[in-house]
Amino acid sequence: MSRYIHKEFDRKQVTFIPESYDDKIADDSPVRVIDVLIDSLDMQKLGFTYSTPKKTGRRPYDPKDMCKLYTYGYFEGIRSSRKLEKECHRNVEVIWLLNNLKPDFKTIADFRKNNKQNLMNLFKQFSSICNDFGLYGKEMIAVNGSKFRANNARRKSYTKRKVEKQIAHFEESANKYMELLNTCDSSESEETVKLSKEKIQEKIKQAKQRIEELTELKARIEAEGEVSITDPDARHMGVSNNGTDISHNVQIAVDSKHHLVVDVTSSPADQGQLYNIASQAKDELEVDQLTVLADKGYYRVKI
Repeated sequence: MSRYIHKEFDRKQVTFIPESYDDKIADDSPVRVIDVLIDSLDMQKLGFTYSTPKKTGRRPYDPKDMCKLYTYGYFEGIRSSRKLEKECHRNVEVIWLLNNLKPDFKTIADFRKNNKQNLMNLFKQFSSICNDFGLYGKEMIAVNGSKFRANNARRKSYTKRKVEKQIAHFEESANKYMELLNTCDSSESEETVKLSKEKIQEKIKQAKQRIEELTELKARIEAEGEVSITDPDARHMGVSNNGTDISHNVQIAVDSKHHLVVDVTSSPADQGQLYNIASQAKDELEVDQLTVLADKGYYRVKI
């Protein structure tokens, strides 16, 4: 006889005892808090898209449902839109939370992209609610930075040096194609010359067009310092493995009482950010004095 715990169970057996999803969610589950919290918010006031749906066209997802999904994802450490889509199909808590809605990953990603500032407003509203409930100690906060890889390929990130190098490359290519045109003019076969000249002229056109695009990009870089095409807020920075990557350096302030996040901001480096994030946290908590803890990564020597 087997010593393992075993239970007779037929996966295909139809049960006669009706089950509800609500019975599967514990009374003290955080997902119930998320549900009540998001339902209490005014999506139109927070500025979310489709907070007032149009009378015509395809019906959108309720922004409250999308916010519930994202909030749950943040609680569980799920940031990927594709992974959130999977949770909508297999996770009982998410199925309960969204009333069995199953948005695809693109819809989930587009919601975040189109409501970036509104999600920040949602976070501030959440902080305000926590403040009203007295969940913030308002005496001490800890500040630290965390780097998150951006959704931006290296080839889609440009610095002044990189753009100048590419401009020089395409200018050189255009000059080479011009020399080829001169060579074609001295060729004996007219048919070959015609075919070659058309191809070369197209290459020259493409090179000049790319030079114009890079020149415009260079002007942006001179104003912004660095340009990331896919994720504009991302920057090229050092990461934990002593390498570099296109990332976000998120500055997080956490209250000491219940370890709730007070404020969040983003900056390429920790140096020089302590005062900024601490001041924002102080304003958010509406206090005159605040003890701030931080590591030596924020230390900067003034010369």
